[in-house]
Amino acid sequence: MLHASDEPQSTDLPASAITAPLIDAALARVLVSRSLRGSARGRRFLQFIVQEALAGRANRIKAYTIAMDVFDRDASFDPLLDPVVRIQAGRLRRALEHYYLTEGAADPLRIAIPKGGYVPQFSLVPVTAGTDLPDEASSPASVPTRARLTLPRAPLILGRRIDLPFRWLAIAATVMGLALLLLAVAGLELFAGWRGVAPDPSRSALERAAAPAAPQRAVRGPALLVLPFTNGSGDPTLDLVADGITEDLVAALVRFDDFLVFGADTSFRYPSAPALREAVPTTRVDYLLKGSVTQTGDYIQVTATLIAAKDHRYLWSDSFRRAATPTKLLDLRHDIAVQVTRTLAQSDGVIEREEARASGEHAPQDLSSYACLLRTRQYWRQFSAALHAEVRDCLERTTRSDPGYPEAWAALAMVTIDEARLGFNPSPARPNPIDDGLRLAERAVALAPDSALSHQALGLAWWLRREPQRSIAAYEQALALNPNDSAILADLGRCYSLTGEWERGIPLIREAFTRNPAQPSWYRIVIATYHYMNGRYDDALEEMRRANLGREVILGHVALAMIHGQTGNRTEAAKEVSEILRLDPNFPIKVIAEFERRNIHPDIIVRIVDGLRKAGLAIPPPQMADGEKL
Repeated sequence: MLHASDEPQSTDLPASAITAPLIDAALARVLVSRSLRGSARGRRFLQFIVQEALAGRANRIKAYTIAMDVFDRDASFDPLLDPVVRIQAGRLRRALEHYYLTEGAADPLRIAIPKGGYVPQFSLVPVTAGTDLPDEASSPASVPTRARLTLPRAPLILGRRIDLPFRWLAIAATVMGLALLLLAVAGLELFAGWRGVAPDPSRSALERAAAPAAPQRAVRGPALLVLPFTNGSGDPTLDLVADGITEDLVAALVRFDDFLVFGADTSFRYPSAPALREAVPTTRVDYLLKGSVTQTGDYIQVTATLIAAKDHRYLWSDSFRRAATPTKLLDLRHDIAVQVTRTLAQSDGVIEREEARASGEHAPQDLSSYACLLRTRQYWRQFSAALHAEVRDCLERTTRSDPGYPEAWAALAMVTIDEARLGFNPSPARPNPIDDGLRLAERAVALAPDSALSHQALGLAWWLRREPQRSIAAYEQALALNPNDSAILADLGRCYSLTGEWERGIPLIREAFTRNPAQPSWYRIVIATYHYMNGRYDDALEEMRRANLGREVILGHVALAMIHGQTGNRTEAAKEVSEILRLDPNFPIKVIAEFERRNIHPDIIVRIVDGLRKAGLAIPPPQMADGEKL
């Protein structure tokens, strides 16, 4: 064991200090963290690759073996046809990055999965004197050792395979899951939606505990109380399942910044809105989420209902029926929590539609801060110059009257950037809207480093600044902060696709539409371009028909023109070219520069320009530096 001297000091640990117990302890901390608590697949993935590395079998850590041992694929698995390993590895990398930026900032050893492979790397960071590192003798019983990292095919309890009746296996598996959850949520305050800042790794735990609490960020949107899910059967086993679903729902919902979610401790202590208001009279509750869990044979059914607290209107309800086995209980809880959360909390979800309905009764100039943000989300779903002008004015008023609202600054950043990106309502007072948007996004991040929308705005700004790698990093950070946000998935997929990494980008966009069919349809232009690049022009046209873009979006006409140009449909091609010139008569002169400005890969630009020329758009050849044509 490493001990410190009496004087606190930082010291660089030698590489020989990376021992198996130290890795085991680091793994245990990650597995019970909030960053991985919602991903049973991610935990299995991480356990497997760490186990193989510790056993000296790094050569086995490949997509094929991971697919078979972690994701239960058979011998016919083809990583080119089934991207499950690549997608899950990306999610796991983001989860690890988020963990070490937040709750794991003070960890002495870090686990990383370098891009381009799946073999984990372990690195030491400087530690403060006084910190003990575990050795073989002192490793606590709660920390799994190498022997406990065996990937379970059947239930494992304390590292030993056992055979028990189904009910007791269910209890054991659920108790283990709840133990992980309780460790992960320890320390949450009354309102889980009020977030602090990441711990400072240069300060000891004692210093951090003695320091005043960090100021909490106010939430402008509605307040949601998740009532404890009830056990609708006489089987006491389901008490634990119901409690676990309640915990998972809170953990998934709290990732969205648009409204306040009361913490799980509040849900269990005050199992009704009147009980909470009696304890804290000033508390406002706008929505209640309640539900029940029942079991019939080998199936578990979960019913969830959203209620408007003010007038007790039932806004939404659904049931989920799944086969329940001991090894699937954690996955079942997680899957149900994610489905419910996406339905209620994401863009154009049940809560947003209800809030938009209520705010729609007011004139634009009377909109509150949160209602203004809702109006902006409506603009993102249906781009128009008129709506852009309205939300820009609304957001400018909001940031003046409510300067501590980070999501408003982030939204204003993206709306400002659209003056250049889409050509909407350019302002003489803003000759450089992209630079202005970057400054607005940076302010949003400074106000709320844990706001996914703030990092999303930063990603858009860097993208239009022609720094695609910085843009992708910002989007990756946004996704780590809220992996349930389909808009971030789509944005990240757009970036990867247009820079030529179709195999990484297109699955993300498709997953975004699977999660949220109301996703802004202009992302379908990217999918259409993917089909176009592969000569699948009918598929590209079908994707554009599904996009159903308005006449004011020039990129939609560009996509249709290039497709009709390649298929020889002169009538439709001429119609789209006419629309392009109506919107921007100078487009043929600047088209190549426009595509380059959007970080589109040169090979993609060549193919797009070829289709546009065949459609009849008179694009002059690019010129050399001395003015001669190439």
